[in-house]
Amino acid sequence: MFNKFVDFQILMPLRLTLIYITCCLIDIVAYIYHREWFGIASSFPPLCLLIFFFLQRHGGYKLRDYTYTFGLLLAAVGDITFEIRTNNAKALSLLFYMLSFSFYIATVRKETVFTFSSKELLKVFLNLLLITTPFLIIFSKLPSNYFFSSILYMVFLSLFYITALLRKTNKSSYQWLLAGASLFVLLTVCEAYFSFIIKIPYEAVINKVTYGLAQYATFMGVIKTYKNFYPGSEN
Repeated sequence: MFNKFVDFQILMPLRLTLIYITCCLIDIVAYIYHREWFGIASSFPPLCLLIFFFLQRHGGYKLRDYTYTFGLLLAAVGDITFEIRTNNAKALSLLFYMLSFSFYIATVRKETVFTFSSKELLKVFLNLLLITTPFLIIFSKLPSNYFFSSILYMVFLSLFYITALLRKTNKSSYQWLLAGASLFVLLTVCEAYFSFIIKIPYEAVINKVTYGLAQYATFMGVIKTYKNFYPGSEN
């Protein structure tokens, strides 16, 4: 019986990883060959995580589970909207992603502790400077509608990043969620620069890979926060 339980703990994350990689590959292939027809495939990665999360909870939803669920749903809507690829659509998708981050923050907020010490204030300031500087450099190049949406978006992305940075929780959960927030920052920088500053081949594919990694890392950070998701998987 114990061996079966251990096997379950090992196989379920592996199964999720394989299915998730498949969803990301479907999204990339659909974008390359049939973007106009299968733009909805961009929502497959967050929906994959959402379905897995729902099935594993076995109906035992609590408030934190609903907040993460809504976050993934909003991310999926943002993904579909973003595939329209107009500046207005990108601006609207930023608002969906902003709301998605707000639910991610609500999911893990109890583990975040801010002590207002000088060392912690300096750490927050330096990290905020690090993630906002790339946008301050190019803000004059951004279209007005995209710029104003991106301001709101960056506020919530920064809050999500700082929330991940200041969490007091187990090591693996901390590392996963901070990696997810950092990848979302990298994705945002790449999207802004690839859209309005430089052009490189397959820039959308690079962004999709980064986005897939960001969502997966965030997911792992969330589920490892709550030991009852994989009972016994955290010591």
